[in-house]
Amino acid sequence: MSFKGGKVLSTLLILSGVIFFTACEDDYNTIGVDLIDNGKITASKQSYDVSAFNRKLKSVRTNGLTAYQLGDYNQSIYGVTTTSFTSQLLLASTNPTFGDETQNTENAEGSENERITAVYLNLPFFSTVETDTTDLDEDEPRPYRVDSIYGNRQATFSFKAQEFTKFLRDLDPDSNFQDAQEYFSDEDPLPFATTVLYENNAYQLDLNEIIIPDPDAVDDPDTEDVDESKVPAERLSPRIRVELNKEFFQQKILDNEGNGVLNSQNNFKEFLRGIYISTDMPNEDLEMLLNLSGTNSYVELQYDYDSTVEDRDTVKSKTFRLNLSGNKVNYITDNYPDAVLSNFTEDNAAKLYPYGGAGSYVEIDITGGSGDPKIAFQEAIEKGWLINEANLIFYVDESSLPEQNDLTLPDRLYLFDLNNKRSLIDYKRDSIARTGVDSTTFINYGGRLDKSNDVGTRYKFKITDYINNIIRNDSTNIKLGLSTTSTINNTFNVAAFKGTEEVSVPQASITNIFGTVLYGNNVPANDEKRLKLEIYYTEPSNN
Repeated sequence: MSFKGGKVLSTLLILSGVIFFTACEDDYNTIGVDLIDNGKITASKQSYDVSAFNRKLKSVRTNGLTAYQLGDYNQSIYGVTTTSFTSQLLLASTNPTFGDETQNTENAEGSENERITAVYLNLPFFSTVETDTTDLDEDEPRPYRVDSIYGNRQATFSFKAQEFTKFLRDLDPDSNFQDAQEYFSDEDPLPFATTVLYENNAYQLDLNEIIIPDPDAVDDPDTEDVDESKVPAERLSPRIRVELNKEFFQQKILDNEGNGVLNSQNNFKEFLRGIYISTDMPNEDLEMLLNLSGTNSYVELQYDYDSTVEDRDTVKSKTFRLNLSGNKVNYITDNYPDAVLSNFTEDNAAKLYPYGGAGSYVEIDITGGSGDPKIAFQEAIEKGWLINEANLIFYVDESSLPEQNDLTLPDRLYLFDLNNKRSLIDYKRDSIARTGVDSTTFINYGGRLDKSNDVGTRYKFKITDYINNIIRNDSTNIKLGLSTTSTINNTFNVAAFKGTEEVSVPQASITNIFGTVLYGNNVPANDEKRLKLEIYYTEPSNN
């Protein structure tokens, strides 16, 4: 291979970049630096102090979430979190015909006498069917892995469903109906929770697949491998499935066939405003995350009606669904112990407390409290450093975790641009980005729980482009936020309140019920777990 003229330096720079970025993720590798322009560029490392502050949230916006929490869970560090939710109900189809004939036809020719036989509320969990089900009979439940239940799965608790009478608007009148209406976690639902539709003070979860038999199924004698009489009418993933009050839905739905309240979704949402779901955990030991997106959750009405087939009177059966779509609101109440709240001051913190739900996040000043990047990074700016890699590393304060640790550490944390309420440029430029597998998604940007490091359990973020913007482009964007996250793919921010001040937090932190305790910067300077910014850079020589 030969190099000509001015292409030599640029080619070698590219080669050294390749060598650098293919080196071990944990440590900067200087292999190849001595190739660059006869040693006139030197590679070095510098550490900087950063300031970090705990921020307690009063409330967060909870309509429009991807999942909803339900339960009471007591963690030894963060105390008890209590959650419930309400949801609007939407008709599966507007102006529905129950039975075979419209209401106008029934009025003229005689009623079909539609009557509800059962009503079921369906609230599925996040779950995955196991791949190997080949040895199961047709009517056997398939094994599932249920991923969204935390705590005591065998707990006995009170489960209640009620009519909800508050109208949940889609649009905000304060914006002249231009913006979506926001609903927050600290609103009080109880004045609007009225008619009890279901209550069980000794409810227990059943995490098996639900098999709905087909009463009309018969075996085909011509097939040997399958017994068609055992093939179910429906298979339902693990979920909460309870039977609601039949008379209530008979009056509200079937008896209103042909009436205006069922003619449109808007009319129906005004007529039947929603359903409220709550629990009471005596031991505060169970929290559930429910998959309520789209039409996954619903109320199923099963009904019979009279019919005539070939001059013979008979009874037929049908179903109709009310989907838990439209506005849903998660109500979240937490109760941090005083020992934790004492760390929520305006002082540079020694311990950091990111926690999901309506909990808390961390505010970071990358300048270490000076507030001026030109002061904090004066040497780097004046000497024209090229930032090869910049890392912000958070170590878990394992000494603050109880011996019998009931706090599940988040698999991942999310570092974001607090000033501009968006993801960092390093997140956006991650060349790996979305792989479809969480463990490898945005792996360059980082933030994953790392238990393999010799110093201690940590979360490491690469913020090279962000720091380069400060040093080389005079950026004054010095505030970062750190939160938990339920998925690194969701970077959407929503409104929240820190006291009376409106702020913005990642939506994915609300659907994450985990938390941790991290080392801050306000610890002894010789503590290697102290929060700091590490910069690896090359400095052009003046010789």
